[in-house]
Amino acid sequence: MFTLKTSILSLLVVAFASFANVPGGGTTGADVTVTDNGSTVVLDNGIVSITVTKTSGTIKTVMYGGENILSGGNDGGQVYWELEAGNGVYTLEADPKTNGGAMAEVRMHMVGSPQDVDIDYALLRGNSGFYAAGILSHPASYPAWNGGEWRVNVYVGSTFDWLSVDAKRNKMMASPADVAASSAVTGAPKEVTLLTQGIYKGQYECKYSYSADFGEEETWGWSSSKEGLGIWVTLPSIEYYNGGPKKRELTCHNGPTMLNMFGGSHYDMGNDENVPAGTSVRKIYGPFFYYVNKVPITTPDFHNVLFNDAIAQSKAEQSAWPYTWFKDTGYVQESGRSTVSGTFAITDPGAPNALPAGMWIGLAPANGTDFQFQFFTYEFWTKTGANGAFTIPHVIPGTYSLYAFGPGGPGTFKKTPITVTAGQPLNLGTVSWTPPRTAATIWEIGVPDRDSHEFLYGDSLYGYWETAYINYPKEFPNGITYTVGTDNYSKNWNWAIMNAQTWKVNFNLPKAPTGTKAGFYLALASNDGSHLTLSANGTQIAAVNPTNTSDAVVRLGSHGAFWDTSIVFSAAALKAGANTLSISQSGGTVEWDYLRLEADGTGATGVNSSLSSAAIVRHSISLKSASLIGDGIHGMDLIGPDGRVLAHSKAGQALDISHFPRGMYVARCGKEVIAVPYMK
Repeated sequence: MFTLKTSILSLLVVAFASFANVPGGGTTGADVTVTDNGSTVVLDNGIVSITVTKTSGTIKTVMYGGENILSGGNDGGQVYWELEAGNGVYTLEADPKTNGGAMAEVRMHMVGSPQDVDIDYALLRGNSGFYAAGILSHPASYPAWNGGEWRVNVYVGSTFDWLSVDAKRNKMMASPADVAASSAVTGAPKEVTLLTQGIYKGQYECKYSYSADFGEEETWGWSSSKEGLGIWVTLPSIEYYNGGPKKRELTCHNGPTMLNMFGGSHYDMGNDENVPAGTSVRKIYGPFFYYVNKVPITTPDFHNVLFNDAIAQSKAEQSAWPYTWFKDTGYVQESGRSTVSGTFAITDPGAPNALPAGMWIGLAPANGTDFQFQFFTYEFWTKTGANGAFTIPHVIPGTYSLYAFGPGGPGTFKKTPITVTAGQPLNLGTVSWTPPRTAATIWEIGVPDRDSHEFLYGDSLYGYWETAYINYPKEFPNGITYTVGTDNYSKNWNWAIMNAQTWKVNFNLPKAPTGTKAGFYLALASNDGSHLTLSANGTQIAAVNPTNTSDAVVRLGSHGAFWDTSIVFSAAALKAGANTLSISQSGGTVEWDYLRLEADGTGATGVNSSLSSAAIVRHSISLKSASLIGDGIHGMDLIGPDGRVLAHSKAGQALDISHFPRGMYVARCGKEVIAVPYMK
């Protein structure tokens, strides 16, 4: 929901510092040089220099403004990669002596059967940072490989004390001394500690508090209160991340540490890593850009100035994707790619006002594996516009399945095969979807977006270990009893079940169902070892053992791998008057996504107990300020007259529209769609 106070939208003017925000952060400056020191090699452009260890690809020195900004970090500060074997063979891929000093690129190739690793760094003239890429390959001659934790970590320097991931995780962090003095928490994983001193005394700290969805992120990193200095991971593309746009992983945490989790399995997504013997695969992760920026510490709100600049820098990198300077034979340039477009339409007799806007829609290889688990593949995703229009750029040729999911309807749309040919744009026309349904809606709880963030505590669980495992048994010792039409799922339906208990949904039906079949659609944002028994008025209607296990609850994520089911049962289990649907869990954990009860002829109005009185609320507001902000729970899309998504903001973050012309726009936040005449 948008914030409903004095107006539907909270308005905010956002000030931005003046930065270049072109790919690489700049294009003019001194010639790039390469200095070979035997065991190490130094890349320098007069702004940034990096010293790379040839055998491992590790960087222990990043010079910027005359200082090593890794100094004082863990293990002395370093950039290092997992899975590398430490036997690197160094190659100078681009020699600035032969390109007029425009760029340098180096590569380290590590042989580590059952997989090889290549680490690539590039520095261009004028860059305020450096590019990095990792390549995993499994030659057919290698034995089977069962995968591993594939990531690059940065132990940034001790000067960095402010972490920025999004509007909710943008703060001064506990000091190293405070972290060292923290205590273990009985019954909790080792990553959870209780801070016993400092500004967060009495609060819990955990690295999983800062996980995020790659589809919603553009940058994350650290800044320094002492120096007005920032260091960031910026994302030019999400095509090389495993598991689709909801892939959730670590970003930053105390240390201070900054990660890029290409193949992380913490939330059990994108983890189908098994490669049989005799199979040849190779995948490039990146290039992505490590961005360094700085402002005077007298700059008002300089941490946010640096963070906003990093977000703008990420957009600049996206505008240059795929990079023309990266010449790996497996990296497809734009001329070898294509664009897939169309209009997504939802036809749901039970929800005639269902909107196709703001749906994730994308292409994943048609290889028989659910997109949310694919590993050695590239996926291409975007969001639909106001009228369902979509354009998916930069698609590599191949045979794909087209997927869509989101608040317009429950379940997952899938169309296959979709064949993409290099240089030949593909317009799919109108792509129609009828979401799963058994009968008319009696009631629904939640938003079908594969996430639990709209429920009680779902938008603020990050870092609150006590919310999940300490307060829960005190607050909900006997589960939850929820009354449709009276209760509100954002206040009365907890985001997860942590114990073996029974939850009940009470509701009234004006009339008994007229049909013979009733339906219950259940979607889980995650589950771990759960077994659910469902009953209607004391009659068991189903017992389910959800698959797609992920332990998102213990890792403080609002979702993990998605699972859903449609249950058909006898409508005779429902009656006129008072009814109760019970959900009993015998163990494990569950995070909710969306629940819907269906039956024909009951006279029920299809209640969704959200903050508003209907699933979709339309409003109009004349906007004269430079930006708008939503509810702090959902991201926001600004949709233009042609249906394209023009801009997107993360939850709680201002959406800058100052550079758009006056006219009519649509803003979508969660299930809310609002007309926005911008009268600049």
